Amino acid sequence: MSTDGISVSLCGHVPNSGDRTTQFSCNEIANVESEGRFVRFSFNAGELDGDSICLWLPTNAAADQFVAVMPKRRTKDFRSQAKADVEFRAKVIAQSPRIPVTVALVAANVLVFIATLIAGAEWITPVGRMQIAWGSNFAPYTTDGEWWRLFTSMFIHFGLPHLVFNMLALGMFGPIVERLYGSVNYLLIYIVAGIGGGLASVSWQPTINSAGASGAIFGILGALLAAQLRAGDTFPTDILRPLRTTALLFLGASLYAGFKLQGIDNAAHLGGVVSGFLIGLVAARPITGANSYSRIDLRRSFQLIPAAAVVLAVGFWFAQRASASIGGEGLYLRTVHWLALHEHTINGKFNAAMAKNNQNHSALIETLEKEVIPFWREAGDRLAAIELPRNSPNESKLETLQDLSDGRADAYQLLDDGLRKNDSAVIATAGQNLKQIEQAARDRNSARVDVGAAGFPQNNDP
Repeated sequence: MSTDGISVSLCGHVPNSGDRTTQFSCNEIANVESEGRFVRFSFNAGELDGDSICLWLPTNAAADQFVAVMPKRRTKDFRSQAKADVEFRAKVIAQSPRIPVTVALVAANVLVFIATLIAGAEWITPVGRMQIAWGSNFAPYTTDGEWWRLFTSMFIHFGLPHLVFNMLALGMFGPIVERLYGSVNYLLIYIVAGIGGGLASVSWQPTINSAGASGAIFGILGALLAAQLRAGDTFPTDILRPLRTTALLFLGASLYAGFKLQGIDNAAHLGGVVSGFLIGLVAARPITGANSYSRIDLRRSFQLIPAAAVVLAVGFWFAQRASASIGGEGLYLRTVHWLALHEHTINGKFNAAMAKNNQNHSALIETLEKEVIPFWREAGDRLAAIELPRNSPNESKLETLQDLSDGRADAYQLLDDGLRKNDSAVIATAGQNLKQIEQAARDRNSARVDVGAAGFPQNNDP
């Protein structure tokens, strides 16, 4: 620090920003005070307190020397807060001395990103196929029963810039929220908000491929706002105001960017922040400075569970409602996904029945009539209900899959009729038809689906 009586220059380390030098006019400085190594002053202060600058100097003596050379002006509404600030910060840290969950979450996101790169994902501008394979929130798959993607997608990112942005935000806001709520409740808030954001994303755009930690990060921002609301006067004003301002500015800037730019999932952001705020209202705890898990803390954890269940139930309801209206390319991909998941099982049951086939063919007939034929009839009906645009890259594949499904259903029905009548000629014809169908499937390679070719919106959730 240096001053010439006209201005004050400060040089030091700012968390998450590095070393910085800042200059203030002495006329703009007021309300300088200290408590131990902690120094606080206002700048741009007129009749009101203005904005606050908080510093931690190396020693108490350095803080005293700093105050001695600073302007002595006080605004009329000045109220000393340095002692309250120091006590509050000490209580928050004493209440949760460590932040293991934030550290673990950052590590998990980085490790998963490295793993996807090793598996073949792109560094900067990913296509999306590898992210889907690793569990991104690809709505046609998510709503087809793979709801676990709502969780795994929180740890998957579309390129290095996406990861860096999210981890910086998590490192900025995560520690204070973990200390305010405790590690257990903080983790629950993070997970519930991330899933809530994913459900909002699916509900808003049920053909989207979305991933990233931002829904969960927006959730902890919502929880931070809830903690400030619940804390009331126990939050010192000069700590409350910048925290609230920073959180709201981050939220506002991110949402604005989402409306102006493509590839940003505002639905996940809004779903995350609302989920985190609602859960935070239930889980918020007073700042006591006690580093112990009391009965009150345990009660809050139990209260958080039904609150989380309600939030997620509402999200699932909206997601299911949206997925019911999916059509076009999204319905095609979801149907082919369903077909691929169940075809192997059906084939396994048919082969097992063939191995047990006896003279009266009863086991094979039962499997055909209860499992195999209904499955291929349903597959044909599902595929027939899909309407793709004429320029769709999947139009010819849909036609082929429809022909194959209907052909298989007819061939298995013919086999069933032959078995019931014990007609070897009909059975042989059915077998020949099935061989021809399988050969056609192999020749046209119709079972392979190019997910990227459908041109789905891919949101980064930054």
